[in-house]
Amino acid sequence: MNLIEPCVLAGAVVGTLTGAVLGFPHGLLWGLGGMAAGFVGGVLVLPFVILFLVMAGMALFFWPRHLLRQLRGTQPGADDAPRAHGEH
Repeated sequence: MNLIEPCVLAGAVVGTLTGAVLGFPHGLLWGLGGMAAGFVGGVLVLPFVILFLVMAGMALFFWPRHLLRQLRGTQPGADDAPRAHGEH
């Protein structure tokens, strides 16, 4: 199973519950319509929300460290390489 299927299922569940909670206090038809709209909206929107959150996390945590390493001129793991005797 890919990662997209759980995202779509989670979006469907969250959207359906949100639509039901917001719709049923106003009547049965509003509740059913809210469930249907929440299901469709959740399936279509949540994968993009998750993609945005992943990209934002990478922008905040991965890319600044990568750019700082490039500016300093160090490579990850460069200090771990074995050195020959007498080489400084």
